[in-house]
Amino acid sequence: MTILITTPTGGVGRHLTEALRDREDVRFLVRSPASAQALGAVRGEVVRGDAANADDVRRAVAGVERLYLAHPFAEDQVSIEIGIGLAALEAGARRIVKLGARAFTGPEAIPDAVTGAHHVITERLREAGVPELTVLRPDRFLQNFLPAAASIAQGTLSDPVFAGARGYIDVRDIAEVALAELLAADPVGGEIDLSGPRSLTVPELAERFGAVIGRPVRYVEVPMDEAWRTTLAESGVPPHVIDGLRDLYTNYLREGVAGLGDGVQRILGRGPRSAEDFAADQLAPAVRRHLP
Repeated sequence: MTILITTPTGGVGRHLTEALRDREDVRFLVRSPASAQALGAVRGEVVRGDAANADDVRRAVAGVERLYLAHPFAEDQVSIEIGIGLAALEAGARRIVKLGARAFTGPEAIPDAVTGAHHVITERLREAGVPELTVLRPDRFLQNFLPAAASIAQGTLSDPVFAGARGYIDVRDIAEVALAELLAADPVGGEIDLSGPRSLTVPELAERFGAVIGRPVRYVEVPMDEAWRTTLAESGVPPHVIDGLRDLYTNYLREGVAGLGDGVQRILGRGPRSAEDFAADQLAPAVRRHLP
């Protein structure tokens, strides 16, 4: 059995890589020398290549039986993921575990490119007849708040989502579910909704983060206005990504209280990590680095 891991240094992929780095039957697709260096030492094979290049993809999927499929949100995400998935299928792969996103429900939801891309990719893989297809559909990642550690150290947590409650999930749980589906003799398959143990608003998250790190943290709303767009653009975020994030956050606001997913319990036989678990394990050390 040969397993191919795409985006092995990504938010979920790096935890999956950590679990698989001592296996000889795992192949890791990286694009650059910097990515290869970030990957670190692995017993399996490291393949350098561009996920958008058909020749590189064919080389990466040769002999692969199982595939973890993920790619950052980008203009070419759909074509890249479909290209890798179909190439793997043609090369003999039977199992694909795709990182997707939780779908929005309700009459007020608007089309958004972020979740829409996952839907298009998933439908194309289904049409292609992947024998064993698992689609992981997580809610918002708790680790997305790690870049705000400096602000949290000063007592504020800023976010555009001032209303509604979500089942924020620790990406380590997503990686463990992906690992279980990749290695299982008989995967559960299908669409697996993943979330934390309870729905929380961002102000509630701020309170829980503050309780763990031992200093008050208050929520500050970030309006999705021109200043917000300008700040993202000046940090290098492309316009189509900004538009996608605006529509995604709008759906977060409109949905209200999101339903919880049972995927972690169903696949791993345990409850998901809580916001407090994340704060203690990962956020608090990051915050301490910014304290005087």
